[in-house]
Amino acid sequence: MPATWTFDAPAGVHLFPAAAVAGLLDVASAPLSAERLLRAIEPVVPVEHLALVTFRHQTPELIEGFSAHTRDRNVVAECFTIYRRSDYFRSDAVMRMADQVAQRPAREVTVMHCRADELPVAGWRDDIYVRESLIERFTLLHAPARGAVQAIHLYRDHRQGLFQPHEIEQLLALAPLLRQAHHAALQAGAVAVDRQAQIDQASRRLGRLAPSLSPRERAVCARIACGLSADGIAADLDVAPSTVLTLRKRAYLKLADVGLPAHRLGLARLLA
Repeated sequence: MPATWTFDAPAGVHLFPAAAVAGLLDVASAPLSAERLLRAIEPVVPVEHLALVTFRHQTPELIEGFSAHTRDRNVVAECFTIYRRSDYFRSDAVMRMADQVAQRPAREVTVMHCRADELPVAGWRDDIYVRESLIERFTLLHAPARGAVQAIHLYRDHRQGLFQPHEIEQLLALAPLLRQAHHAALQAGAVAVDRQAQIDQASRRLGRLAPSLSPRERAVCARIACGLSADGIAADLDVAPSTVLTLRKRAYLKLADVGLPAHRLGLARLLA
């Protein structure tokens, strides 16, 4: 039978590698990324594949997957398609756990460890685990909001071998920290979506008020109005900061020519 644990704080005192701590901070400071999560876990316990899954109407949905070594195909997406299409998820104990987690506090995390030979359906083992040489799955579930359950699935293959007792202990200690980083990344993603909507709205309004602006000049001014710094705009547009300053200078001249504010505060008020 799969082993399960539920807790809301790390068990005991554990020291994690500096690379893992840096990775968790990176996960928490940006929108959700399967690759960043896997890279944060690797210094503690190596895993081959990571899948981010959400649950809607008692059905799992893949958010994103990432593989440590496979680059020529999307293994996680391929396997998830089989898992859904063949209804294997209906026999997955994770589904029952997700129902339970949906009613629990957001700070809590539930963990399940399952070997391939413990899967209840032979076709599931053959079509996914045998096909991809997978031997076990370690799953973390939590509810960022009541009723909204998210899962992080970690998979090991034959090359890596079974999780050893000390690795399971490390993963259990890491689980609450992963939940916190995961939750923060979800919030960062929501902020990014909201900010992009604000930028799009500001850009459309600028297009009507100052049609002489080039698309790049309009993009820079819209971001200025939404509070981004020159460095932030450069990163967002993937250009050099000096390019942002040049575009800003040109845009401000055009705005002034048509009697519109040519400074940060004025743009923020104009495009709010």
